[in-house]
Amino acid sequence: MPFPRDLVETLLASVHRRCCICHRFCGVKIETDHMVPAPEGGTDDISNAIPVCFDCHAEIHAYNVQHPRGRRFTPAELQQHKQQWLEVCRSRPEVFVASPWHSDMGPLQALIDELEFNRVVAAHHAEFATRGALFAFEQFHRAIAAGSLAVLDDSIKGPILRAYASMSRANQRVLAEINQDTRGERMATGREQANTAMREAQNVVDAALNALLGFLAAGEAGGA
Repeated sequence: MPFPRDLVETLLASVHRRCCICHRFCGVKIETDHMVPAPEGGTDDISNAIPVCFDCHAEIHAYNVQHPRGRRFTPAELQQHKQQWLEVCRSRPEVFVASPWHSDMGPLQALIDELEFNRVVAAHHAEFATRGALFAFEQFHRAIAAGSLAVLDDSIKGPILRAYASMSRANQRVLAEINQDTRGERMATGREQANTAMREAQNVVDAALNALLGFLAAGEAGGA
C-alpha cells in the first residue's frame, strides 16, 4: 500500500522536493521510499517515508549483498538523514534562495531516458540500420563513472550490462554496413547482419528498461 497522499504532499513540501540524502532538487523525479521495507515489517505510516531521488533510492534498496562494496544504508541512518534535512528546511530557508533552482538529473534517471531512446532505435531497426542511427551510450558511461551501477543487485545490473553489450555489437554491425556503403561495396549480407544485431538488441533493451522501472515502481509501492 502507498503512503497517504495528503501526508505525502505535506512531506514533499516540507523538504522542498529535494532528496533527503543528496539534497538534489528533484521536481517530479522524487519518490517517497520506505525506510524500513514492507518485507522487513515496515509500515505505510508517513513516519516510515523518506523523500529521495531515483539514484539515492537505488543506493538504499538495490544494494548488492552478494558483492558488497562500501556500507549499506540502515533504517536508523535514513531516519537521521530525514530529520536533519527537515530541520535544515525548517530553520534555514535562506539556503534555497542561494541554491540554484533546477533539477540535476541523476545518472540512473538519465540512464532510463537513454534506454527509452535506445528502445526506439531498436524498434525501428529496419529503417535506422540503413541510415546509421546508433544506440546511445553516454549515460551508461556516466552511470559507470559515478559508481551508480556498482551497488545494484544483479537482477537489475545484469540486464543493463547485457543490453549495452548487445547494443555495442549492433553498433559495430551498423558501422560496418555504413562503411561498405561509402566504399561502394554494399553487400546484402552486411545489411542483414546489421538488422539482425538490432533485432537481437531489442529484447535485452526492453528487459533492462523494465528491470529499472520495475525496481523503482516496487520501491514506491512498498519498499524494495
